[in-house]
Amino acid sequence: MIEISLQEQMKMCSLVLFILLLESTCCHAVRHTNIVIVGGFGDLAKKYLWSGALNLFVNNHNENATISFYGAARVSVEDGTKILHNILESVQCETKDNSCMKLRPAFLARSHYVLLKTKDHYQAFCGTLYSLSIESSVSMRNIFYLSVPSSSYEDVAKLIKENCNFSSTQIVLEKPFGLDKSSAVKQVNNIGKFFVSDEVWRVDHYLAKSVTKQILKFREVNRGELEKLLNNQYVDRVEVVMKERIGVSGRVDFYDQTGVIRDVMQNHLTELLALVTMELPGNVSDSRAVEQSKLAVLHRVASVDSKAVVTGQYRKYLAEAKEELVNTNQSHMTPTFAAALLHIQKLRWQNVPLIIMSGKHMDERSSYVRILFREKDFCVSGCADGNSTFMKYPRQMVFQISHGSVPSAGILVSRSLFTPKWPSGMKDLPMTSKDSLIHGQSPGDFYYGVPVNDLPAYFTVMSDLYHNVRETFVTAERLLTLWDIWDQSVQSSSLVIPRLYKEYDASSLNFSVEGFKLEFIEKEIRVYLESGEMSKQSIIPPEFRNSTLHVTEINKLIQILCDDIFEIATEAIRERGNFHIAFSGGQTAVNFFEKLAKEYPQFPWQHTHIWQVDERCVPYSTTESNFFSLHEHLIKFVDIPYFNVHPMPVNLGGKTCDISSRADTVYENEIVSLISGLKYDFIVLGLGTDAHVASLFPNSIHLHDNERLVSYSSAPEGFQTQARMTVLPTLVNHAHNVGILVTGHNKHEILHAISELTMKNEKYPVTFIAPVNGTLVWYVDFNAWLGSTGNAD
Repeated sequence: MIEISLQEQMKMCSLVLFILLLESTCCHAVRHTNIVIVGGFGDLAKKYLWSGALNLFVNNHNENATISFYGAARVSVEDGTKILHNILESVQCETKDNSCMKLRPAFLARSHYVLLKTKDHYQAFCGTLYSLSIESSVSMRNIFYLSVPSSSYEDVAKLIKENCNFSSTQIVLEKPFGLDKSSAVKQVNNIGKFFVSDEVWRVDHYLAKSVTKQILKFREVNRGELEKLLNNQYVDRVEVVMKERIGVSGRVDFYDQTGVIRDVMQNHLTELLALVTMELPGNVSDSRAVEQSKLAVLHRVASVDSKAVVTGQYRKYLAEAKEELVNTNQSHMTPTFAAALLHIQKLRWQNVPLIIMSGKHMDERSSYVRILFREKDFCVSGCADGNSTFMKYPRQMVFQISHGSVPSAGILVSRSLFTPKWPSGMKDLPMTSKDSLIHGQSPGDFYYGVPVNDLPAYFTVMSDLYHNVRETFVTAERLLTLWDIWDQSVQSSSLVIPRLYKEYDASSLNFSVEGFKLEFIEKEIRVYLESGEMSKQSIIPPEFRNSTLHVTEINKLIQILCDDIFEIATEAIRERGNFHIAFSGGQTAVNFFEKLAKEYPQFPWQHTHIWQVDERCVPYSTTESNFFSLHEHLIKFVDIPYFNVHPMPVNLGGKTCDISSRADTVYENEIVSLISGLKYDFIVLGLGTDAHVASLFPNSIHLHDNERLVSYSSAPEGFQTQARMTVLPTLVNHAHNVGILVTGHNKHEILHAISELTMKNEKYPVTFIAPVNGTLVWYVDFNAWLGSTGNAD
């Protein structure tokens, strides 16, 4: 098979040789570039690289500078040729681009598939390129674009170096450039065995964005006005933000390894921060001067402290992980949102908060660098059109990298700040927007400039690579400096369970700057989970389904529930003279009953009435009976009057759940006669793995019964006892207080499922529990919240 493939490759390369020899002889070609996309069938190549290759060819191929493209993969020549053909067929020109239309056939003719799997394949392919360079007398340059997993970089680099080192050869790498400082150093050193720094091009496609390319040029043409403002006397804060509407479905495995900090904050967003905070060199076109200035400011950025980072995870993430992965242990800890507070240890930026933030499934798709300036001028009279008592409207400058709510990526400058000049690559555009406010200001309050040519980032990546423009790429020294900033926080944040947030509504993630740390604005509960020797800090959201949430290990959880009951009982008796509480059954309640019986000697049992939420149609003396459990673990240990205990009469008249006895009506009448306003003081419910509460099961007809308070019910097949008696949602929702106790890892999936429901759903009976004028509290243990089986402390 290998011999056949090599022969076919030689035939293909001979055709290329013939074409280039013809060009060299007839058209005086003096330079030829081979661009080899290793991993030419991957997502990156299909989405961006081949369209970038077409654009490069259209704008640069001529008789004196020819280009050939190769898509390299590990499938047979026959299959690979077909796959590449299909990919290239999807790479089309813009409708009105006549030049592209004319040259596209030539691009297709110069794009070939090559099998690169073994050393023999590399040797044969590179040997053909070498023969071509010798026989055609063409100055040849080889660019190998490694669109493969970073774990393969070293092996591929070695094969390229050993077989293709006959002329100028460069390799191009895509992130991740390591997952921490040590792995980044290892990657740099491994690649350095084969290629010197000038031969290695590390892509950061955010540096190729049209507006990003204009930042230094904009600062240059406005040097006189702007540079005197970019310091701690005038700047209130700097925000570098990337918000995305999409999630990570289909690539959870990658995201579990990286998370949002490694994915975009440690690289893209910190690079953007450097562009607006670095000292402006005398010549912004001098790549070496620009690089030195970037390094100078990055060296002064303090290492990000763990207290200066907050993280979140969108709620569907774990469900996506379970669909894609066998082992989801890491998925609980993966942040899909993060915000960090950075500081530059330099007088110019001293005490200026530098906030970097990114998240998936946000409320908008927008990327920007926003510089907010302090206001010093106040208005005393005639202030109606100003910003409160300020003389002017808010003053800010925004580098809008992706367009968000504005028509195009561009640069926005508050009219109250200064009148900007636009560099040659930008033009003024009257501001229009569907939104009434842009970054807190009316669209008309901005000067707005947009790139003359807003090219896709990978068009620029390919062009800059071809033309040796270094600013779009990351040097090894800058890469390691970036890791110096982020390494500590990456390690510490991997131990923090992120705060859950709803997709497209991340309001629970709103945070504030408190000194040198960030804190979520909403009340939060901090707990600690012990897993072996690893202590993990978890930030639990303050609410679940718009109700109060407690999450901790089970013993502490039951303690909290008992404390709440004791406090409410004391208050109810003080106000009304008695306390009515209803308990559901189940194994979960046993520990709860025992703690309430043994550890609360001052509990006012003499004035307490105990009721049942539901009961199985069995004798009270059997272990299946909920009342049996209630009696054996609570009632017989406390000093409660016998007539204050109200078991459900499932054995009325010696008959068990005989419909003709109307025992459900008897219990209902007892409730009506003894409980004022039908308002229990406290109802304790459990939650089944199918979301049933009490004995209200999925799709039960009783869920919509607004007339009755108590009824017979039936459990689905598979339950220990099917015939039941239960209170109905109408009665539960009259209560002053309802607590839902959820324990055990087998409850995790149902908790996740109901977390996103905002309406009642018959499939999930618990969604019908919503006290009208009372309080609902969720008591959830770690195992249920995390889906784990370990103990927490």
